[in-house]
Amino acid sequence: MNFRLLPLALLLLAQEAPAPLPSKGKGGPTGTFENESLKVGEQAREFRLVVPPGLDPAKPAPLIFVFHGRGDSKEWIRRYSGFEELAPKNGFIAVFPAGLEKSWDLRAVDENPDLKFFDAVFDHVTSRYNVDLRRVYLTGMSMGGYFSNLVAARRSERIAAIAPHSGGLGVLGFRGINAKRKYAAMIIHGDADRIVKVEEGRTSRDAYTREGHAVEYVEVKGMGHVWATREKITDRMWKFFLDHPMK
Repeated sequence: MNFRLLPLALLLLAQEAPAPLPSKGKGGPTGTFENESLKVGEQAREFRLVVPPGLDPAKPAPLIFVFHGRGDSKEWIRRYSGFEELAPKNGFIAVFPAGLEKSWDLRAVDENPDLKFFDAVFDHVTSRYNVDLRRVYLTGMSMGGYFSNLVAARRSERIAAIAPHSGGLGVLGFRGINAKRKYAAMIIHGDADRIVKVEEGRTSRDAYTREGHAVEYVEVKGMGHVWATREKITDRMWKFFLDHPMK
């Protein structure tokens, strides 16, 4: 190794990683808050919020939204995804929104109440806590994966990267993603999935690639409609997110 080259290498790395863009929230209580509530229109909406103890308000923190599948819940996905445990270890804020009747509205329209719910939670968390606005990420399982694609496409100015798991594009597969800005997408799917066929994941991969997004595709041989725990997918998602801030 040529140690004389190290300063130059470090300089190049520093240039590649954009400086944090703080939301300038002053900081609120830390810990796990199981049933945070916001009123969106006339509807009270709930979400689980995880803010690691010891989070320094002076240092902007990444923010990850984790969307559950249909019939699932914010309580279950926080367990099997592992993001609640990962948050304190890596210093990011995690949000687990709850869909009405354990479902998500997948219509690509501005009046979509779940898009408005996302906006409300985003505004609430970023105004209260100091979030790095270059590092806001989405993931979700099954229908939550579909919804991750929708939120990112419709709110691309706020999203750095996404990792939909066992989901698809839904209406975006017909209309095109057509995001205002490009974001990175890590797509995970099992080739033995009988609920959401693997072709949905492959179609997502091809559509994002065709429209110029950075894409990483993970197809797990023999896996059905379950979280890819054996593949340590949550850790892989976090690394993917770290490698893809908004530029």
